[in-house]
Amino acid sequence: MIKAINFCSQIKPISTHNTQRAFSDPIQNDSFKKSDAQGTNEFIKWAKDSDFIPFGLAQTLSEENKIGNGFTNTVYDIPSNRGYVLRLSNIDGGANLDEIDFGSYRIQDCEDSDLQGNFGQAVARLISDNPKNPTFEILKRQEGITNANPPTSVVYIKDVGLKTGELPYEAQERKEHYAKCLQILADMPQEAYDRLISEFSQLDKAGYRFDYYNPNNFLLDAQNDRINIIDIEKAPSGFKNDLGNALWALTDITYFGTYMSDYDGTRTSDEDRNEVLKNNVEIIDKFTKALINNNKKYSKEGFEFVTQLVSSIPMSFYLKTANIYEKMEKLEQMGVLE
Repeated sequence: MIKAINFCSQIKPISTHNTQRAFSDPIQNDSFKKSDAQGTNEFIKWAKDSDFIPFGLAQTLSEENKIGNGFTNTVYDIPSNRGYVLRLSNIDGGANLDEIDFGSYRIQDCEDSDLQGNFGQAVARLISDNPKNPTFEILKRQEGITNANPPTSVVYIKDVGLKTGELPYEAQERKEHYAKCLQILADMPQEAYDRLISEFSQLDKAGYRFDYYNPNNFLLDAQNDRINIIDIEKAPSGFKNDLGNALWALTDITYFGTYMSDYDGTRTSDEDRNEVLKNNVEIIDKFTKALINNNKKYSKEGFEFVTQLVSSIPMSFYLKTANIYEKMEKLEQMGVLE
């Protein structure tokens, strides 16, 4: 299996830069001035005690600490603190990091005390006095491999074709990763799904929306039997995350047909295809049981859920009918459809 992060869209490479950069002394009275929760923000307390600005920041932004190039962001490991990662927007990706004065940075608290748990959320921002310098975000670290495959909009450019450094959407490596993720999910215990639904309730309560459009926004931690959520944002008051659409992303059901197709003369075996089908059904079953266990339901308003997942072959096997109206009726009879 290949590393899932290699599936993410590649940006123009940043030149390798050493950590022996010139920087001014940190502004002692300002570096932590804008943290309004210095007593409770664990990262800010650690950063202040460890002189993260400027020394740790300079060391973090090295090529060997880069752990992912996404479509919109680049993420760096913080080697001296495994609880967090640093994120740089690709809008700022063209900045010459070798020329940045890291002593000009101050740290700003952005941790939301209403959001309990770990969702890979931002807890701090690193802001420079020089407006030309990029702003960095510090995120809580989440463990696991990226789930499934990104949407085609990440892989291709409209009217141009495959993005530089990308694997074709139908590539065998992607098919293998998709099948591997389904196997991990199918093998996870029911408790992992119960916890996931509970965490969606936490997001609803704190007023956050999960970006379900990209299946990669789930991280699969097989070692700890956890399905981890990343990529959330503040939502309007009263917003509720659509659990059917979340299952659509978790199964990456749009890739099911691609997996079953031939590409460049290669063909997955009948045994592998049957395993992918079986694992999809198992995931749907455990997710649906988790809804029952948490007194939650699918919504008829979930567009991707209704138009793509409910109409899919795995859902037909799960509900033992291919008729879309009978499927919806069965879900209602099970008490899991609003």
